[in-house]
Amino acid sequence: MPRVIAISNHGTMLGGGEFSFLDLVARAQDRWKILTVVPSDGDLGSRLREKALTTTVIPLPPLRPWCGHKMLKALAAHLRISRKFRPNLIYANGSRAAFYGGITGRVLKIPVIWHCRIATSEAFFDFLLTKLVNRIIANSHAVERRFPPMFRSKVKVVYNGIDLEWIRSVEVPKPEWVLPHWKVLLSAGRISQSKRHDLLLEAFERVAPSEPNAHLVLVGSPDALAPAWWDHLQELSRRSAFTDRVHWTGQSKDMRPWYKAASVFVMAAENESFGRVLVEAMACGVPVVALRSGGVPEIVRDGRDGFLVTTGDVAGIASAVLKILKDDEVRKRLSASALERAKCFPVATYVRGVLRLFEETLEN
Repeated sequence: MPRVIAISNHGTMLGGGEFSFLDLVARAQDRWKILTVVPSDGDLGSRLREKALTTTVIPLPPLRPWCGHKMLKALAAHLRISRKFRPNLIYANGSRAAFYGGITGRVLKIPVIWHCRIATSEAFFDFLLTKLVNRIIANSHAVERRFPPMFRSKVKVVYNGIDLEWIRSVEVPKPEWVLPHWKVLLSAGRISQSKRHDLLLEAFERVAPSEPNAHLVLVGSPDALAPAWWDHLQELSRRSAFTDRVHWTGQSKDMRPWYKAASVFVMAAENESFGRVLVEAMACGVPVVALRSGGVPEIVRDGRDGFLVTTGDVAGIASAVLKILKDDEVRKRLSASALERAKCFPVATYVRGVLRLFEETLEN
């Protein structure tokens, strides 16, 4: 059985990238002997161990000159564990993971695959990583376009997938405090500036006056690196004339109750590379409203599964939401189409695509 070291950029469950990493390694165990490496002990490490995956902690210090000593220690630790485990392949889920894994692979002559899940390029750093790794997996064509044409031969697009059977479980109830008459505008994701929750709050100010049962529910934990942004959003919420209808729930380990409660799923993130939560919402028959940017148009078909809005168009977001809330025929049509569209992103197809690239890399 071939061996792979799988390195995660993060030790906690921050978003779709970490959930997809967990899905992959948990389902690949019957074909690969896997050692998972996380930079810190957190929720991701706990979940990996629950799946019977051998997991070790090696920090991934920031790539900064003043972190030079810590970087060298981390590289030495990666080299030690690779010499001991003797992998056939190193799989790096994220850019810092690709840096440390890429150097380790170069030194020990082990092929390295970088799973890139962010569409924003980083100029020199991208050039360095594309030289260090053998192949790159992009989770959308928007992410593929991050790389110059000269490197595109290294890049393979594999869409993220979700467990459709699990997400659609009928046994999961709605949250008890969500009242039956509420029309829930749901958003989920880390509360960071790139997710543009400020646009959602502004759009809700336009929705709430004409839809008295509308409630905005925002699921996600504050970005620890940007506490000022969280404070700003809380102040916006407090100043709102509809503050009693804006609900910040914190992070949720299971999003299924929230999808059950939602009338529409709204995402205002700019340049989102994929949007796993969009697929999850659609798999539960929830119409979506999102920005026409990044990888989102590769998932959501405008006017069929939901509505796509120009970046920054608050009025457009509010108008699309109201169209879904006020027109039952539109909502039912979008819901039925969203259910079918979600079937295009099963977790089995995602895992199969990634493992096929593992095998091709070894063959080459």
